Amino acid sequence: MNGTRELAYDAIVIGSGQGGGPLAGAFASREHRVALIEREYIGGSCINEGCTPTKTMVASARAAHLARRATDYGVRFDGGVAVDFEAVRQRKRDIVNTFRTGSQRKLEEIENLDLVFGEGSLAGKNAVLVQRKNGGEFCLEAPRIFINTGTRPLRPPIDGLDEVPYLTNRSIMELDEIPEHLLIVGGG
Repeated sequence: MNGTRELAYDAIVIGSGQGGGPLAGAFASREHRVALIEREYIGGSCINEGCTPTKTMVASARAAHLARRATDYGVRFDGGVAVDFEAVRQRKRDIVNTFRTGSQRKLEEIENLDLVFGEGSLAGKNAVLVQRKNGGEFCLEAPRIFINTGTRPLRPPIDGLDEVPYLTNRSIMELDEIPEHLLIVGGG
């Protein structure tokens, strides 16, 4: 494939999310040689942009809510409750990073499993082209290829949306402050 090197495997899994990592590990544990290709971060949408970060931020919001209602429970505060938004975001980032690095470490310890960072795309019936961020590319081959590419935010086709600032599930968790007004479109 135009000067790219080819490596043969028993199975290739594209995407290290909730299905990809366990699937690659299951094949490897049965002594199959497996390549697990990940474009960016180990753990997929749940760990990096979905379940873990949102539940972490919800836990902080819940703690603030309960603190503000403390007198309803017979608890008195001498001062008010203040939320350090940067500390909330940093806690979220730290927890995501802990989950991500722990998952990566576990995958790296599995025999017969090669963790490959790059963007995988089908290059034939049994071939996947891997493009590295640095521009390098190579081809992997296997009789079994599994696509586990997860989710991405979808910008709905709404007239005028391109003309206003909008947030996605990713960008909203990185805001510096809580917006004064927020309209939510969709219920995913």
